[in-house]
Amino acid sequence: MRSGISPDYQGCQFTNEVEKQFNNSGDFICRAIENADGVPYQLVFGPAIGEGYYLNVGFGIKQLFGITPGEFTEELYLMMIEEIIPSNEDIPRNPVELREKIINGKIQNYKAEILVMTPSGEKKWIKDSFIPVIDDKTGKATGLQGIFFDISEHKQTLLQLERAIEKATESDRLKSAFLNNLPHEIRTPLNAIVGFSTLLNEPGHDIEDQLEFRDIITHSSDHLLEIVDDVLEISKIEAKIVRILRKEVNLSLMLKRIYDRVRPAADEKKILLRYDARMDEKEIIINTDSYKLFQSLTNLLSNAVKFTLKGKVEFGFSIKEGMIEFYVSDTGIGIGLEHQPNIFKPFYQSESSSTKRYEGTGLGLSIAKAYIELLGGDIWFNSEPGEGSIFCFNIPDTRQES
Repeated sequence: MRSGISPDYQGCQFTNEVEKQFNNSGDFICRAIENADGVPYQLVFGPAIGEGYYLNVGFGIKQLFGITPGEFTEELYLMMIEEIIPSNEDIPRNPVELREKIINGKIQNYKAEILVMTPSGEKKWIKDSFIPVIDDKTGKATGLQGIFFDISEHKQTLLQLERAIEKATESDRLKSAFLNNLPHEIRTPLNAIVGFSTLLNEPGHDIEDQLEFRDIITHSSDHLLEIVDDVLEISKIEAKIVRILRKEVNLSLMLKRIYDRVRPAADEKKILLRYDARMDEKEIIINTDSYKLFQSLTNLLSNAVKFTLKGKVEFGFSIKEGMIEFYVSDTGIGIGLEHQPNIFKPFYQSESSSTKRYEGTGLGLSIAKAYIELLGGDIWFNSEPGEGSIFCFNIPDTRQES
């Protein structure tokens, strides 16, 4: 016989009536679990796996899986499962093996993260936690008592964090490779400037030699200035201190200026350089940042000439649905499929095999993309290795209405 008064727990006395309320508080516990955003359930094992049935399933099953408690069966649940990640390696992923171990008492508690596809086609991550229900006579498990939790948001947050860490790690790796290569990039034009400046001061060189030396010095100086400008500009872009200075820009005149700037490099390689002069629309004047638009087009065009061994390079623009769309196409070496997802990443090209064979820092595309996005546009491309590339970008059409 039990005493009418329970033992004194921490100075508190409980009556039999209170104890009875706690012993019969299953419904209360279920509501407490659901209040914590869990879905309680009881599973009674059937003759074979998938033939069991659920009891006392929480109403949260409707929000979790989109079905009512009465529609939830073991067979349906097993069909929904796409991936199982047990909390420890002793827990098997295979449901049949898992059931056998549970029945034989080899698993006393279970926790796993499970990817499911609900009957409506929605994918969710859930946490399934349960303990076996043991038959006093046989000592074997006859079912489970457990809780489902929706952890989709938690998994998404972890995934975003992992991607951010990977991105930061990759960025640091590429930046380190770029910085390791930068002394060589700077030393090459500097050596040319110093060397040919010395030759100019030596007697015995005719006029043609002196002109050639001056051309080399000028080219090397321009290249060195481009390197310094690119490094400074990508630093400002990463620090988010780049400003937009808008003014009126005549697009046809800008294309002519870009053509004149890039033409010597194309002529040197015997590449045909063409641009759409749009003689029928000479006065297309928009309001934008002239320098950033000019630099973006120049970077794309210089890249096209650099990586084109023969054939032609073309560029121009058209007006489409409130946007001005520019293009730069070439018949060059194209971009390998493995590089295409990364070509706009800062410092990426600085360590690629192609960049090591060609002059430049590899920052041009990153700078162009940043400028174009600051101007309110997008950039995209199509490329086939060995067949050439076409880069396109757009910016808002800001012409004034007449």
